[in-house]
Amino acid sequence: MRLSTLTQAVALITATLMLTACGDDSDVSTEIIDGTPPLLTTDSNFSSGYSAVAAVFVSGQVQDSGGIKSVTYTLNGRAPQSLTIDTNGYFNDRILLDLGENSIALAATDNAGNIMRSTKNMYLGDMVAAGGSHTAALHDGQLYGWGRNNYGQTGTAYISTFTDTIGHPELPTLMNNAPKNLISIKFNQNHSLAIDDKGQVYSWGNDAYGQLGRGQSNRHSCVKSADCRLDISAIAGINNAVMLAAGYNHNLVLTKDGSVWAFGANAQGQLGNNTAIDSSIPVKVDFSASEGVGHIIQVVASSSSSYALDDKGQVWGWGSDASANLGRGQACDKANNCINVNSKPVRINVIAQDLADSTAQRVEKEIVTQLAAGKDHVLALTNKDSVYGWGLNASSQIGYNGIGFKNTVNAWANIITAPTKLPWFAGKEVRRVYANGNASYVLLDNVAANNSNTRASDGILYAWGMFGETDGKGKTSYENLDEPTNKLTSLKNIDNMAMGTMHLIAHEKPLNQNNGIPFKNGNLFTWGWSFEGSLGNENTSQTWMYNYPIPIKLPSQL
Repeated sequence: MRLSTLTQAVALITATLMLTACGDDSDVSTEIIDGTPPLLTTDSNFSSGYSAVAAVFVSGQVQDSGGIKSVTYTLNGRAPQSLTIDTNGYFNDRILLDLGENSIALAATDNAGNIMRSTKNMYLGDMVAAGGSHTAALHDGQLYGWGRNNYGQTGTAYISTFTDTIGHPELPTLMNNAPKNLISIKFNQNHSLAIDDKGQVYSWGNDAYGQLGRGQSNRHSCVKSADCRLDISAIAGINNAVMLAAGYNHNLVLTKDGSVWAFGANAQGQLGNNTAIDSSIPVKVDFSASEGVGHIIQVVASSSSSYALDDKGQVWGWGSDASANLGRGQACDKANNCINVNSKPVRINVIAQDLADSTAQRVEKEIVTQLAAGKDHVLALTNKDSVYGWGLNASSQIGYNGIGFKNTVNAWANIITAPTKLPWFAGKEVRRVYANGNASYVLLDNVAANNSNTRASDGILYAWGMFGETDGKGKTSYENLDEPTNKLTSLKNIDNMAMGTMHLIAHEKPLNQNNGIPFKNGNLFTWGWSFEGSLGNENTSQTWMYNYPIPIKLPSQL
């Protein structure tokens, strides 16, 4: 775990006051006034930037020779709230975030009244999104979309294909029929979701399984009869949303109070409502049998499975277990004579001997702080910068089952049946994990340069699992990377990314916002599978695989 020390900014000690009476200089009185603020140390979770989780885990220690009076936090200018500290000055708590912009100020006060403060700015929400082959970015609350549009999933209010010479959005296009106050977007396959600044959820695109959550009526015809919605409209019954998770044919919404709502396909119980019946309207995930569950702070979804992280660092899963998605030690398939319907959340024990004791105040405790899910594999990041993985591994998306290992005695299995600590991140500063399809990524900070005279870089992406490249002759080859590899050497200072099934979009942090929330400016880059304009560049609209990142400009940035 990385520690960032806030040095003592004020070090003022008064000189000794000497009083002499009647010429007798033997009568000396000395008073020392404490003018030094306490020393406040926090772990790397307390840092500015985008957050994938609706809370920040704040751990650290405060020290002062004169004793500590309090440690408090102030969220978005509200009344200060106290953090519990133990006798050694350790604290370990979570702070729930608001949707969108957040400013959090920690204040440590010693018994003499000296204060040390640390303020961080965080953004809860996704400003970029990627689906099957459609892509988008938000700028000043407005939606810009491009790519495949056979279900109207980009937001154009009509369907189009690449052969349409007019109207197909192969370049970033302002979606005028979208709300103008969007905070977060999430895509997968051929459907799209968004949240506005009031916490209202919107949906559009493919609705064949009810995955848009807007009921059975008023659908449009796109690929098949009555299988899509071309209008961007609100989902009834959900208020105060803070997070979206898009599966392949089902979706999850997390609300401010920690409730999880689900809609869409449910054949494997992926809606978590104790049934296997599809629902075209939101249903509440049933945690009633989940003993010890905390406040849910993150939701993610895979092809037919769902996952949640609570504020104790516990991981919960439901839905398909065909590829050991629930990490219970075996795949739920015909060979194991297993009925693959898991319609209520079960606890996934990610960390060995994980007691999930929320009263623990020592910073040494390891807990899960973020999840990511691909088609059928899951990654879990901990506060110790460790990454765990489980589930499908046929393309080496967990590791060591690609071109250098597959069908050898050293290869990892096609399915990793229980959470396994991945061996590559000791001593690394892992900021975030990503997954979709059969690929995985990590975002690393403080990556050492090859040249000893060059400073280490932040925001470096490493990929593993399925990875394809097209050469200058248009021939595409796929390499299942065995371990995290820096294949995108031109990218640095990345602060967020979205993974589609086989293409990606990333945001580069502006250099002039080192400690702010870099959500309004910064460069965009795309790479991966290009189909019907999914990469947003007219010169690569039908290049099957393009892995030299392409800069993307929104019309508002030209």
